[in-house]
Amino acid sequence: MSFIPRVTCRRCGRQFSGMRGRCPYCGTRRVRQSERVPGPTPGEDMSTPSGQRAAVNARWQLIFGAILLVAVILAVVVLISMSLNSGGVTKPSPTVPVVPSANELTDPTVPPTATPTPTPTPTIESVNIYYGSEPLGDDVTISAPLNVTASVWPMTVEIPAEAIVWESSDPNVVKVEVSADDPTRCTLTGVGSGSCNVTVTVYGASDTAIVRYVG
Repeated sequence: MSFIPRVTCRRCGRQFSGMRGRCPYCGTRRVRQSERVPGPTPGEDMSTPSGQRAAVNARWQLIFGAILLVAVILAVVVLISMSLNSGGVTKPSPTVPVVPSANELTDPTVPPTATPTPTPTPTIESVNIYYGSEPLGDDVTISAPLNVTASVWPMTVEIPAEAIVWESSDPNVVKVEVSADDPTRCTLTGVGSGSCNVTVTVYGASDTAIVRYVG
């Protein structure tokens, strides 16, 4: 029994020793196992069901790929055409004018009027009627016009003209004539025989004198 394998020539069909590289009968070169071309796999063999399915799958993959490519090309063309038509400028949306309601037209809102800050009333300690540099007194008799002055304390308080009020209880006996230049000055003029009260009032403080006129 020989331990050397024998091979069959692929050309003439005769067997020869596996130690030889060529057939000794026809000279055909022996094909080694590593040099043999592998046969087709079941998926590559079109005669088998698996090969036919593989061919169908490849055909559909090709169709889907072509459809996807066409869709991408169309999308790019549409985007380019839209960009060219718009010129790259975004048109502003039209502004809708605001129409005032009927209530706003007939009843407009009047802005509030600012309330002025009230001027604080000065505090007057006393007021006296003077004739010259002396108080007039509580009872005086006149026979001619007499000029008197209202002295207010404290003297540093600024008093407007309308705050000084001169009054005669009977203008038919004695009338008062306030100076236009200085409201603290007044002239007492007799009109008819008799007596009356002459009063000067400044911010609630007052002084009264009885004036008698002898015509």
